[in-house]
Amino acid sequence: MGNRPALLSIRLFVSVNLLYAAIFLKFAGMPDSVTLFTQMSQAVHGLVSQPVFRLGSGVFETVVAVLLLIPKTANLGAGLTIVWMTAVILSHIFVLGYGWFFVDALMVMILAVIYLLLTRRHSHQGEPEFFAKTKGNNTRSVL
Repeated sequence: MGNRPALLSIRLFVSVNLLYAAIFLKFAGMPDSVTLFTQMSQAVHGLVSQPVFRLGSGVFETVVAVLLLIPKTANLGAGLTIVWMTAVILSHIFVLGYGWFFVDALMVMILAVIYLLLTRRHSHQGEPEFFAKTKGNNTRSVL
């Protein structure tokens, strides 16, 4: 239980990072963000327009950030963050190039992986979370 402050810090940092990117970059239509999503739209030959890419990713990041802030859904939020950041990193490698947003995506993904690894250790030394030891004896029961 000594990792609770670290786990909370990771959740808060990743959530704030995602919310900042969504609110101040994507929803506000900052020029750097518009440029990146224009490149992404061109990469898929205009099948998805720049505003749909930009605003859709902003909505998704906002939902994931909220999931991370709720303790019961934090693992789901961390898992979705890893999947999302994998897509972001691949888009930077193959379409957008390397820069500050690439480094930020790597950092967020690493923190989400660390969060899941730390919470996995807390789930009864590798047992599935729905098994627990009952008090008084060493038998297992379903919660």
